[in-house]
Amino acid sequence: MDTIDRKILQHLVVDGRMSFAAIGRAVNLSTPAVHHRVRQLERQGVITGYGARVSPGAIGLGLSGLVAVESAGRLGEIVSAVRAMPEVEACWSTAGTSDLILKVRVGDPPAMERLLVRLRELPGVDRTRTTVLLDTQFERESDPAALGASEPTG
Repeated sequence: MDTIDRKILQHLVVDGRMSFAAIGRAVNLSTPAVHHRVRQLERQGVITGYGARVSPGAIGLGLSGLVAVESAGRLGEIVSAVRAMPEVEACWSTAGTSDLILKVRVGDPPAMERLLVRLRELPGVDRTRTTVLLDTQFERESDPAALGASEPTG
């Protein structure tokens, strides 16, 4: 990935719907050259997808939380089970007292309680600790400015 690839990524992070022609004008490349570079970045796994950002509250999912999961092993089974739960938006393995941290989103407190009961009933789950998130002060994807700060590789 070179400096031009990083500039292309900066533009796509800010506006994933930006046309290849507009990106080309911004980075001084032809439209086909930008198209080729974007496809390469997709094939290399640098660009992992595109999508719309939706307000969770607007679709009835206004309550979110972080659930720390402690287990007695069987992490693979637990991860497989939570992957199938639509309320679980993310699952991170951790170093520390918890084995996994889950980001969850539901409609209301009773739905959160039902989800927590289901999580605690999973084979291998010893304990959960939940932090309910009250308000999002900010949340971001990759910082486009940080893309330009890295040293080019390869």
